[in-house]
Amino acid sequence: MPRPPLLLALLLLTILLGAGTAQAEDGEAAGQPLGLSLSAFGRGTGPRAMEGVPDGWHLLDEHDTRRQSNAVALHDASDRARPAARASLRCKLRVLEGGDGGAFVFLNSREYGQRGPAPFVKSWVEPNLKGTFAVGIDVHNPPDEEMFSAWGNYQDLPQREISLHYDGRELVKRVAPKEFRGNFADLSIDLVFVAGGAEVTVKIADGVVYDRHFLAHVTPYPMRLAMGAGTRADATTRFDVKELVFSQTELTTRPRPPLHVEVFNHVLTNNSKVFYDTVVDLPPREWAFERVILTLDIHDAGKDWDEWDRNGEISIFDAEGRKLGIVPFITSYRTPCHWKVDVTHFRPWLTGKCRIEVRAGTSFYKNRGYMMSVSLDYHHGTPEHTPVAIQPLWHGTAKYKSAENHFQDFFPPQEVTIPAGTTQARIFTTTTGHSQIGEFTPSKRAISFEPAEGKAHRVENTLWKADVYLNPNRPQFGTWKFSRAGWAPGDIVHPWWIDLTPHMGSGGEATVRYEAYPYEFEAGAKAPGQKEINKASHVVRSYLVLYGPGGNLVAAPTLRIGNVTKGSNAAKAGVKAGDYLAEYDGKRIDSLEELRAALKGAADREGPVPATLYRGTQRIEITMQPGRMGISLGR
Repeated sequence: MPRPPLLLALLLLTILLGAGTAQAEDGEAAGQPLGLSLSAFGRGTGPRAMEGVPDGWHLLDEHDTRRQSNAVALHDASDRARPAARASLRCKLRVLEGGDGGAFVFLNSREYGQRGPAPFVKSWVEPNLKGTFAVGIDVHNPPDEEMFSAWGNYQDLPQREISLHYDGRELVKRVAPKEFRGNFADLSIDLVFVAGGAEVTVKIADGVVYDRHFLAHVTPYPMRLAMGAGTRADATTRFDVKELVFSQTELTTRPRPPLHVEVFNHVLTNNSKVFYDTVVDLPPREWAFERVILTLDIHDAGKDWDEWDRNGEISIFDAEGRKLGIVPFITSYRTPCHWKVDVTHFRPWLTGKCRIEVRAGTSFYKNRGYMMSVSLDYHHGTPEHTPVAIQPLWHGTAKYKSAENHFQDFFPPQEVTIPAGTTQARIFTTTTGHSQIGEFTPSKRAISFEPAEGKAHRVENTLWKADVYLNPNRPQFGTWKFSRAGWAPGDIVHPWWIDLTPHMGSGGEATVRYEAYPYEFEAGAKAPGQKEINKASHVVRSYLVLYGPGGNLVAAPTLRIGNVTKGSNAAKAGVKAGDYLAEYDGKRIDSLEELRAALKGAADREGPVPATLYRGTQRIEITMQPGRMGISLGR
């Protein structure tokens, strides 16, 4: 039987139930009845309530019905319009092995209304909706040994994948550590908005999938809950939910917009130019920012686009002229990339006049390269701990050379100093393995911290990334899916963090050691020759980051003055290009709209209007005549 057109198969039922799940308002249960919208977008009879089970739903037919797509959406009866500060979901979930799965969607009511059905989603295991956070439950990723196929699970790992989505993108996907398919399992989702984004915790079947996982630039919004589930043309499953409780608290204060800095805009590398560098004016260290987010895009460069996975890196140059990598990445097999990276720990370097470089590509391949953009967003807030110093440990390319050497000569012991008053200390390390052996062979390593006084602390780790096939940038061309030594095509290099805070004592001198191990190969398997093994190399970036109290920082302005018109009110008052406007007529100014409102409010004022500027770290109080200031705003 041919499949009916999707929209023609739409079945929509709206049911108002007094026993609907209550949301929470300001931390307390609202106790208000909610309406529900039930939708069927494909085959089958659609979702239905569990008989005799409060807040229980069968989202899919019990019999073998393929090509289903069903949803349940809660209405928000409170008529609230303020964004959520946090939201939580608790339920029991039953999903069977098979395909496809479902999703829990914290639906943005600004985009999709406070009432009514859930929007149509092409695949409920990929719930990518505008301005909306969602959690996908995917039980269909069959093993496939085909090198270039869209299915990546060539290792035949368990098909119980949990993904996080926001604003039309999948951000991360992981295999749940505990089996949850088959029986009802406890599921909890907690979304907490913080400076610069949100922290997400997901637990299922007593296994923690995400523990306060930070998602950058997830902004607060008013929300209501929707659930969806679907089956495939070649496989089915069940998706049952009961004991459902969804709660949220409202945001009382709107976050200030971040201070935004454009660094590179669509620069294109090629054979003769594999990097771009520039000097940007970044905020003073004394300004209070709780988080700094770097955004990196690789754009479609058409015929000029190198199709291979190449090493790339964003670096800064310190006061001594040393180039220090802060965000290593690997280009994809010719698919666009978009990353948001928390670089708050590099705040001591991301200040003042800063020289920044972006690099990707080679000097020998068909005159092709990569078109890239880079920007920084400084999110306001006073952190409990702020990074105050960074000590480079090891930086460069380590070569294996021999079984006796195995990278060791690259890692001499590093003598470091932890000053008194340090509140936290962490080691940041990114490493990627290259050459046939270096890329596709795990390698053991350890880092030890040995204070002059006190007990040494040692942490072991294996350089290996086994979830490459779940990279949200999928599918790609080439061998994108295979596990590798610390990296994936089309991904940033994620750091290995070691927290030294419990072991640093009161500070003082210490030694940091990196212990490299020789490669080990499976017993009975044909080992590669020593000559091939010796070609292996590791690209390493390792730093000790020290933190101090953040309470002595000052609230930062947002609007940077790009130009001042000669003879204008601003020029007469002494305003200069590069100043930051903090206040006008006693009002804090964070946006062009707020400035226009303040100017309008003071337009009929007799006499000068007060304003506050920042010139670097210097706070300047001025007065100027009301009316147009005669400035342009720059970032």
